[in-house]
Amino acid sequence: MHAPDEPTAVPTTAPARTPDHAGAPPEGARPTPPAVAPPTGALRAADETLEPRFDRRRAPRGRLAGKVALVTGAAGNIGEVICRRYLEEGATVVMIGRDAAKLDRARERLRRETRAAPGRITTAAMDAGEPAQVRQGVEQVIARHGRIDVVVNNAGSAGPKRRIAELPFTRDELPNADGTAEGETVQDAARNLLGLAWNVVRAAAPHLRPGASVVNVSTIFSRTHYFGRAAYVVPKAALNAWSRLLAAELGARGVRVNTVFPGPIASERIRTVFAAMDRLRAAPDGTTAADYLGLMTLDRASSPDGRAERTFPTPADVANTIVFLGADESAAINGHAFEVTHGMQVRQESRSTWVSRPELRTVDGTGARVLIAAGDQVSDALAIARIQADLGAHVLLGLGSEEGIRAAAAALHDGPRDRRITPVLFDRTRVETMRSALAPLAADGRSLHGAVVLPAFGAWRFRDAFSEATDVDVSTFLDAELCGALAVARELTRLWKAAPPREAPPRVVFMSNGDDGAGNRFADVLRAATEELIRVWRDESESDRRAGLREAAEWGNQIVRWTNAEHEEVPFAAGQAARLLYTRRRVRQVNLYLPLSIPEATGARRAQFGWMEHLTGLHAGKVALVTGGSAGIGGQIARLLAIAGARVMLVARRESELATMRGQIVQEIEELGYFGAHDRVQTLAGVDVGDLGSLERAFDAAVARFGRVDYLVNNAGVAGAEEMVVDMSVEDWRYTLDANLVSNYALIARAVPVMKRQGSGYILNVSSYFGGEKWVAVPYPNRADYAVSKAGQRALTENLARFAGPEVQINAIAPGPVDGDRLRGTGGRPGLFERRGRLILENKRLNQLYAATIEALREGASVSAVLDALAPNDPATLRLPGGDTPEPLRALGERLVREGVASGADATCWAHLMTPSIARKLAGRLQRRGSLLDEPDGGAQRLSAWLAALPEPAEPFVPREEIAREARKIGEGVLGMLHLHRMPSEFDVALATVYFMADRAVSGETFQPSGGLQQERSITERELFGRAKPERILKMHGRTVWLIGEHLVPHLARAARHFLETCQVGRLVLLTRTAASAAAVRALLDGVPELERVTSYVVGDDVEGGMDLALAHDGAPTSVVSTPFAPLPAEVLVGEDGAGLDAAGFRALVESNLTHHFRVARKVALMDDVRLVLVSPDVPLHPTHAEFALANFVKTTLHAFTATLGVEAERLVHHVPVNQVNLTRRVRSEEPRDPTELAEELDRFAHAVVLAGAPLPDADLSRYRSRIYRGLAITV
Repeated sequence: MHAPDEPTAVPTTAPARTPDHAGAPPEGARPTPPAVAPPTGALRAADETLEPRFDRRRAPRGRLAGKVALVTGAAGNIGEVICRRYLEEGATVVMIGRDAAKLDRARERLRRETRAAPGRITTAAMDAGEPAQVRQGVEQVIARHGRIDVVVNNAGSAGPKRRIAELPFTRDELPNADGTAEGETVQDAARNLLGLAWNVVRAAAPHLRPGASVVNVSTIFSRTHYFGRAAYVVPKAALNAWSRLLAAELGARGVRVNTVFPGPIASERIRTVFAAMDRLRAAPDGTTAADYLGLMTLDRASSPDGRAERTFPTPADVANTIVFLGADESAAINGHAFEVTHGMQVRQESRSTWVSRPELRTVDGTGARVLIAAGDQVSDALAIARIQADLGAHVLLGLGSEEGIRAAAAALHDGPRDRRITPVLFDRTRVETMRSALAPLAADGRSLHGAVVLPAFGAWRFRDAFSEATDVDVSTFLDAELCGALAVARELTRLWKAAPPREAPPRVVFMSNGDDGAGNRFADVLRAATEELIRVWRDESESDRRAGLREAAEWGNQIVRWTNAEHEEVPFAAGQAARLLYTRRRVRQVNLYLPLSIPEATGARRAQFGWMEHLTGLHAGKVALVTGGSAGIGGQIARLLAIAGARVMLVARRESELATMRGQIVQEIEELGYFGAHDRVQTLAGVDVGDLGSLERAFDAAVARFGRVDYLVNNAGVAGAEEMVVDMSVEDWRYTLDANLVSNYALIARAVPVMKRQGSGYILNVSSYFGGEKWVAVPYPNRADYAVSKAGQRALTENLARFAGPEVQINAIAPGPVDGDRLRGTGGRPGLFERRGRLILENKRLNQLYAATIEALREGASVSAVLDALAPNDPATLRLPGGDTPEPLRALGERLVREGVASGADATCWAHLMTPSIARKLAGRLQRRGSLLDEPDGGAQRLSAWLAALPEPAEPFVPREEIAREARKIGEGVLGMLHLHRMPSEFDVALATVYFMADRAVSGETFQPSGGLQQERSITERELFGRAKPERILKMHGRTVWLIGEHLVPHLARAARHFLETCQVGRLVLLTRTAASAAAVRALLDGVPELERVTSYVVGDDVEGGMDLALAHDGAPTSVVSTPFAPLPAEVLVGEDGAGLDAAGFRALVESNLTHHFRVARKVALMDDVRLVLVSPDVPLHPTHAEFALANFVKTTLHAFTATLGVEAERLVHHVPVNQVNLTRRVRSEEPRDPTELAEELDRFAHAVVLAGAPLPDADLSRYRSRIYRGLAITV
């Protein structure tokens, strides 16, 4: 529940009228009442010696016989009539008024007219606005009469007759422009119209017995827009609510309270008042009278001939009603309003209740200036101000004291929102502070757009019963709250007349405090007064606009908060205020109440949703299946889709994480008010991207639960092995591609037919920035498997869109590094940058050891000598003079020892050469490159024994501070590549994605919510221009070339012919999967004189074994050309007839076109003086759309591998250039259309592989030349 602000926030503002009205007393103390001033005249009865004589033995008769009635304003027009009727009905009447002489004259008239006994009519001259005089006067009444049975609060005053903008608050402001002067200030009128009645009730209440009656006389004008009479009708409106609430308070004691609302009373005075009002409004004579007569429903028979006509009621009508309310006939009536108006149609209250949330998606306060005028409610005022600032407005936060300003300033933060909030002193009882705050706005021509006006005090201030309120409470309430509201209105309307806002007509929203926990009695009185103030203000402002006195009419409303005690009431009210201030809404009802329960009324638990506001309903009615939906980006996408109105099925491996995410989503959408929140979010555990069967079960479960799937979000995946290509196992590679790529295709193939049948659908692949973009690959060292799988996801998007459409959209997102759990690390697992830092440092050591080992082998050392030297795992042992340690290893040991001494770090990397992991990778490289081929088992036993005997260093091997430093470098490097200089969060990525998914005009595209990530990238597709220079071809003379392939027989034959005839290679080794393929190539080479230099090996599925065989028998190659082992499928996806490429077929495609090249490359990259050329698949003449799409999918995906391996190769001692030749062009129309064009393409292919595979004459001399000639893709 929202608690009222504490009284310590701002001290009580002192009212202006009396010095002893100091505001809030110290905690626990009671206010001190003012000094008692005696009544101006003692209680006096009529003179019994005067004529006529009365029979004192005759008891009074009538409906009020035996009752003692106290009537205020008794000498006035209506007051005297009331007294006459009460005397006529047998009551004893105490006449109260200020003027003793006037009272005496009225008493004597009544005595003569009614022949009442002298003892039944007494007078008491007092200022009922002074509570001390009233208390003393009431005590005299009790002393004389012993009781009070009826109190008629009839006294009042006319108040100053001026527009709100000219209301007088000081004596100096009383003179009018025409030389006349008002008789009262606003404060005087408030005391005379409400304070007087309140004082009388407080003094009389202790003496009122059960059955007593209080009649408060108001006016029907207090519920109308009584032009130029705000100072009169606003206190009267407050009296209305006060009287109604007093009825409940005193009713429990048997005392009834009712209110009489006289309308225009037939008299010369009302004609004078209406004529003056016509002049004030610049309206034709009789306009005001006609307006009020038009509201009446009763034509009364009052003419001599008995005809009914529209007239005004008489004073006797009012008096008779008050007689009834004082008599026992009304004993069952309490808290009612009696309108003596001839049936004027005037609402008791202009009100409505909010039944919808304050949706702010179209609300923009940018550039607007608003005033939040508060008192001591610092926390509430700040909350309201911040919501306005969130919408772009500049907020003038007016508070009632310097202490409040200091408290607000201390709470403000140095952020964009809070910098738009400026606290200022704005004490509504000190007009100079308000003018000082508002003056600069008029001076610089940028006026206020609107204002939110809170009470002068928080809900803590006024909580007592009306009849028990202290003098200080009453006076403070009248001055600070009632008159304070009028003062704020005067200053605002003056400002807006002098400096109207240019953007829109000005708006003002009065806003009550929250629930005070004590019935909100004072708050309701202020509510009624403010309602009438707004009603008059609207009318005066519009009249001025029509008369050309101001540019725009002002419009106001009042938001009543105390009807709701929930935590969300402040933001709810502030949001609704913003909708009133910054939109063109003009709600006719003045009072706008908060509902008793926001969730029940609006269907939402929260008042405002910030960023959620723009999402709600965006994906309403859709069903989403999100893989990997338990956390990270997938969890956030699922969450935001649910917020946007979709029903979601979250699938992942672990039930516990799914339950946590589901609970969070359900709670949020319940707060948003979605129907059946628990049913809208479902989960399915045990779904693993490595298990294609579980994925299909997940899709079927979503369809079974929701009847359809509109969105498939392929988010689940793995991070990959995080190894260099040469160290990565085939099993790890396959697992990553299965989990990240094959699983995507499997679900796409499952979803597309279903979505096509239902007429629509959307598939989103969550790729990565490191998967590249169209025709561009991004190298991602140590993450080749991940980069290839993500490039494949993107390529699937681009190439399957044709087949999914027109019913189904398929797109991808490609975020970069994301600030989330994975980046930071959770559950004891280090974060991404820390892992990368450790991997870089460990790979640095591995590559140092490997480089020294290769240099030693190049210098003639045996593998046995190298392994023996490394066996102690001690840098110091390597540097010992003498012995059989090869020089490159000795130099490495010397350097490591020096670095260890210089470092002084607490780590074992200076005392040991390697960890078991580094040792295994080193051994694997030696075995993979063929360094142990001369041993029977390829050196497996020898390496196993060497690894088992290797001393194992303690942890930490790499200094923690170096890992941290490397992690910082990585993080700073990433930030340096971000245009926004910050990494987006998982939420940022998901939010952008959910908006992207709402675009119904996009398919086959990749969206990059990466924070503007840009890094060095290889342009992966280039056209073939030129041929290898003669000096490069010359370097191939007598060398060995490997051609690896199976089905591209014409291409292999044409390349072989070129290598043999043009390059004059010494040996050409052909490695094929089958003997038939080798024979077909040889057949096409028939007649080539160099055919005897061709050696063929049939490798089956063991391409690594075939390469080892070629290496052992034919020596190391200078160029290796790797082509796919299998042709492309002729179809893609699966149609209604069941034909097409299923998940198993797609996995085979990946194996033969991507994994095949990986297996070749991880061996070739470890060889000396070799160039590697990877060839993407070709399509046949007149290919199907499916063949062309799959060929482009492979070449795009392979680009990521080529580019990444090209960068990794720079870090190895061999520096193997890796390039790619593409046999498929970007558009199908450019493909060969006949055998002649196909022959031309074959020739271009042969030149391309030589261009990519021939040695660079100065590669060792020019790092620049060597770098720009690797990682490329040449399209033939």
